[in-house]
Amino acid sequence: MKKEQLILYLIATLFGLLVAGIAFYLFQTAKTTSNNATTTVSITSPTPTVTPSISLTVDQPVDEEVVGNKVLTVSGKTQSNAVVTVITDSSNDVITPDASGNFSTTVNLDDGQNALEVISIAPNGESMTIKKTVTYSQEDF
Repeated sequence: MKKEQLILYLIATLFGLLVAGIAFYLFQTAKTTSNNATTTVSITSPTPTVTPSISLTVDQPVDEEVVGNKVLTVSGKTQSNAVVTVITDSSNDVITPDASGNFSTTVNLDDGQNALEVISIAPNGESMTIKKTVTYSQEDF
């Protein structure tokens, strides 16, 4: 009799799973989705970045340079019609480049680390900045 009950439980379980599966299938197929919910995606092309019309290179000094002379030469190249400003912790110098765009000036350094900022300003107002750090030290390395 236990064997017959076990078979009956197994058949009832399989029948229940079959009925549940059919009910689930019918429920899923009866669902309707609305086609009214559409999303519009617009793709905009990227705007090109404007390259500056001004250029600036600082040949001397080298960034993070350690020097043993209190007077430092700052030189480089930019546009010939630009105005160059050299700013340190203790001075501001305004320089006009030559016809080739070359510029050069000397600045006095303070003891220790000195922040140096070279700014080139074009006649149309565009500017370019280069920052360098120079350390003045009398110690021998």
